[in-house]
Amino acid sequence: MAMAKLASSSPLVLALVFVAAMAAAATSDAGDRLCYDDLMNAATQCQNYLTHPAEPKIPPSEKCCRAVGDVAIPCLCSFVTEQFEKGVCMEKLVYVFDYCKNPLRPGCKCGSYKVPPLGLGLEGNEC
Repeated sequence: MAMAKLASSSPLVLALVFVAAMAAAATSDAGDRLCYDDLMNAATQCQNYLTHPAEPKIPPSEKCCRAVGDVAIPCLCSFVTEQFEKGVCMEKLVYVFDYCKNPLRPGCKCGSYKVPPLGLGLEGNEC
């Protein structure tokens, strides 16, 4: 029921729910479950800041930033698939994570997306 409500709210959440549901089926240890939960929380809190098109980029809310701060970058990148990229603007995702001080390292590859240099002096987290 909760998944259906989330899925009806936006294409971003639909894409994340689809990917996360597949991952949840394969999730067995607590670390994987925490990864899944953190991503779903970030998807819920940040959906208005991650949708296509790439412009305009809107500074995310404090709630979004708190949720993004909990997401491990390797966890995030493990969920980025072609389906994920259809619902999530990767350029905006990098912007939001950078703005919230949990940046992806320039050159990092998540799915088919390669993180460009941001020029903000932040090193970024490993993929």
